[in-house]
Amino acid sequence: MFKESMAKLRYLLLLLALTLTACTNPLAPQDSGPETLQLTGFLEAGATDIAAEVGGRLVEISVEEGDSVEAGQQLVRLDDSLLQLQLDLADADIAEAEAKLARLQSAVRPVDVKLAEARVAAAESALAAAESALADAILLRDNPQALDVQIAQANAALLEAKAHARAARHLAEAADIEVQMWEAITRDLWAGVDVQLPGGGEIHIDTPRDKIDYANRQWNLAGQNAWSAWQDAQAAEAAVEQARTTLADLKRTKANPQTAEAQIIAATNARDEAKAGVAQARAALAAVSAGPTATQIAAAESAVEQARAARDALAVQLEQTRLQAPTSGLISARYRSPGEVIGPHQPVLTLQDAGHLQLT
Repeated sequence: MFKESMAKLRYLLLLLALTLTACTNPLAPQDSGPETLQLTGFLEAGATDIAAEVGGRLVEISVEEGDSVEAGQQLVRLDDSLLQLQLDLADADIAEAEAKLARLQSAVRPVDVKLAEARVAAAESALAAAESALADAILLRDNPQALDVQIAQANAALLEAKAHARAARHLAEAADIEVQMWEAITRDLWAGVDVQLPGGGEIHIDTPRDKIDYANRQWNLAGQNAWSAWQDAQAAEAAVEQARTTLADLKRTKANPQTAEAQIIAATNARDEAKAGVAQARAALAAVSAGPTATQIAAAESAVEQARAARDALAVQLEQTRLQAPTSGLISARYRSPGEVIGPHQPVLTLQDAGHLQLT
């Protein structure tokens, strides 16, 4: 966008000679020559300030004062890196809004219903677990003998978990040994055999390919077994820590009755949250099963239009970072240099349009 300035460059004309040739003048003598009219005044040329609608850092000014330019020639470029990033984000917003609208317009999809049903089932399972934990906490508070039984059971569970963890670790270590064994066998088979001859010297015998392939398969299988064994060992160690934590919690509850009350409060809060989760999951299932409403589709369409409008506005701003000459003319002034930061409508150049002159 160019700001048209009413400022004009004034050129002092001390004497302007305009020669007027009379085609038909009945008052002039027939043998008279051309008439000459002498005028004195100022010759003015229009000027245009080259300024951007947006502010920013100047990246390029492609002309100097005194340069001639053609209409449409690019003169100034502002930094557009932030606008380019915003355009990319706007494109992503449009894609997301269009995808949401497409999902709504496709009505009820069986896969969405199945997913919502699975979420309901998971929420109901979480509620059942929370209610069971609350019942256990109340039982421990009201029945100290039950607490002693649970402590004994937790002790036994910890011992069992430790034994399982030791066994799992032994299996994992044995699996590592098997991996090393098959690795050594495979490498030896790849190397082949050097045989000493009775008369001196030796020959090299390559191992048949099928034997090498078999050893490779066994090596890979041993590696998979070892990975699985170590996963089991880690799970067993985690079970030990869980059993140890459970036993410690039970002992703290027995030693401090207030701990039981705190556990009941925590279990009650967890149960209430689980109930809310079930309600939300069931509501979501009902909404998915019913399909989108006209209001939802209208809102999605509006979101698409808004995203596109925001993108169009950014595209306009991007275009405004490149300033072109509105007409052909002469650069009569340059006010800025690359690297400077300018505000909106601040002139960078002045373009003199010498093609339009007026005598005043």
